[in-house]
Amino acid sequence: MDKQFLEFWGNLLLATAKGQQQIEDLVPWLKGAGLDSNALSGLFQKIYGLGSHASGTQAWEQARQQFQTSLKEWMSLFDMVPRSELTDVKKKNQELKEQLADQQATIEQLQKLLNAKGIPSSKAVLEFSDLMQKQSEQFQTLMGSINDAFKSNTDATNS
Repeated sequence: MDKQFLEFWGNLLLATAKGQQQIEDLVPWLKGAGLDSNALSGLFQKIYGLGSHASGTQAWEQARQQFQTSLKEWMSLFDMVPRSELTDVKKKNQELKEQLADQQATIEQLQKLLNAKGIPSSKAVLEFSDLMQKQSEQFQTLMGSINDAFKSNTDATNS
């Protein structure tokens, strides 16, 4: 963060403690709607080294962008996000929920169509495959036990 940003906030917070009017001016100013507020614009111009009629110039715009960048960094230190970002995330979340609901409805419809045509679902096929695997393992175990039994019987008769 740049030192002017911190100096700006330090002075602003001290001044805000002295008067409620600055708080009422601060919110629209941070949103960019109240850039003509004399108290805050004067403080901003003083801290960032801008001339008294700098509004609209390249230096003013560069200082404003630098301020906005530092503001986002400062807000992130407190785990805060701008409302616009929160609104975007909520909108994207809602879109994803709707997309998920559509996909689930499509999957259910496709499963019903498969069942109507007598085609087992992939879940049923996997369960059947698991059953066959277990039966194969059990058969191998049984054959091994029978082999061991005949081996011990043969060993006992040969002795």
